[in-house]
Amino acid sequence: MSVIASLRKVRRTAAVLALGVLAVQAAHAEYPDRPIKYVLSSGAGSGPDSLMRLVLAEAGKHLGATFVIENRSGGGGIIALQAIANAAPDGYTVGHGNTQTLGINPSLSPAGKLEADRIQPIVQMGYTPNLLSVRNGLPVKSVSELIAYAKAHPNKLVYGSAGNGTSGHVGTELFKNMAGIEMVHAPYKTAPAAVNDVMAGHVDVVFDNLAGSMSHAKNGKLQALAVTGPRRSALLPDLPTVSEAGLPGYEVVAWSGIIGPKALPPAIAQKINAAINKTLKEPSIIKGMHDLGYEIVGGTPEQFAAMVAKERAKWADVIRKSGAKTD
Repeated sequence: MSVIASLRKVRRTAAVLALGVLAVQAAHAEYPDRPIKYVLSSGAGSGPDSLMRLVLAEAGKHLGATFVIENRSGGGGIIALQAIANAAPDGYTVGHGNTQTLGINPSLSPAGKLEADRIQPIVQMGYTPNLLSVRNGLPVKSVSELIAYAKAHPNKLVYGSAGNGTSGHVGTELFKNMAGIEMVHAPYKTAPAAVNDVMAGHVDVVFDNLAGSMSHAKNGKLQALAVTGPRRSALLPDLPTVSEAGLPGYEVVAWSGIIGPKALPPAIAQKINAAINKTLKEPSIIKGMHDLGYEIVGGTPEQFAAMVAKERAKWADVIRKSGAKTD
């Protein structure tokens, strides 16, 4: 082949590649042009479901598309995560990433790690603290009194959770480890079932999402001791954090955000990110999320990814020390 022919071939190849790049850029520029599926690992009517229906209805207006929620509960969130990871990286299937699926599961099972490694964080939306509550009749009125009672009665207190490997389970194991106490775990199939048995007096202690237990604490069916977040909740301003009430440094929150398949193009991820961040600044969304017990975060994909990595390392250490297992 002559030098001239070789140059022509190189130019033709470069032209084809350039056209391909332009086609991809054009496709990204037109995104979205049809509804976007949002895969949620929680059932209809759950706290995360209510949160996402609130946020996505408004975010769709900013993005110029409709979000359609697909509830895929089960498997500790792995089923939903698989659906997101296996989706075409075109931005038309995204979904929910949270403490359970991205922070805890990777250290509980090979499947949990595999699926968490196959997704891309897009934007964190917010977090909600847990509420540390005890049954009425237990002779403790504060976190420090609970710790003292547990030390005086090792393995006599029973704590409930939504099941082995859930955030309520490993969050309590972190509490036990930091406080130097022993309590017996009673795993249930759901968090409400565990809370109900605390209210009935069959179980002594429970860490549950603020929104799930707040009304029971307010009506006197539970004795709330503290919230587990970094600061007091505006919904229960008189209640201290666990850290300030007797266990310095303790912090556990249930965070959530939007994720996509690993190969999702940055341009598409940025469009979704921008729409969500704009939505999180609207007064109606701020009020709605606060009413659900959520603190708003937002931010960049990189910030969300860094937070996920930090949480993943934190829970890996807790699980290793506690020997926690999944069901």
